[in-house]
Amino acid sequence: MVIRCILIDDEPFALNLLEDDLSMFPNVEVLAKFTSTLPVREYLRAHEVDLIFTDIQMPEILGTQFIRSLETIPLVIFTTAYHQYAVEGFELNVVDYLTKPIRRERLGIALEKVSARLEIAKNALHNQVSDYFTINVEYQKVKILVDDVSYVEGLKDYVKIHLLSRAQPLLTRMNLRGMEEVLSKYAFVRIHNSFIVNTSKVSAIHNSKLYIGETCLPIGKKYAESIRHFNS
Repeated sequence: MVIRCILIDDEPFALNLLEDDLSMFPNVEVLAKFTSTLPVREYLRAHEVDLIFTDIQMPEILGTQFIRSLETIPLVIFTTAYHQYAVEGFELNVVDYLTKPIRRERLGIALEKVSARLEIAKNALHNQVSDYFTINVEYQKVKILVDDVSYVEGLKDYVKIHLLSRAQPLLTRMNLRGMEEVLSKYAFVRIHNSFIVNTSKVSAIHNSKLYIGETCLPIGKKYAESIRHFNS
């Protein structure tokens, strides 16, 4: 899947450097580069863009403010020399937050996250059904695609929802029993007092442990019978 992206940075050198780095990834197409956000809005109306790379501290407007102002927001990766905007970036549900100078390995990880999100969106469109549920995250309603969830972790009166499309889990005020009820109509199963997993993401089961990719989760004794069929 080709990732169609645009680059925004008020420093031409930074733009050219990022474009050079992206040229190393054959699935990335740089559509345009901008040293100002002013023409970007019109460009987005006329072109299909999957991803925006944007600096944050720019003369006319902060990158975070610009993203908030868009009517339709593509996927976003912030590129900046400053760390203090990271929290705001993740509040905007951006794909990643890269600090300059950007290491090529770190850029590759960010692009893998983009590919995962685009694949989820593509599958949802293909099936003509977007199964999702909503949760409250910091006083905001957030829509979660069911197929994006790998597992859910219970923490007393909170749960962590671990997603394929982002490095950090989402935290919401709810107990695990309540989340189990929300997910009951989908292919999820309780494997432990603290964990619910998406059965389609299970890669292996060994004795009292279950694996989702490289993540190892414990299987509680009273839940072992309910997942026995995974081994068959």
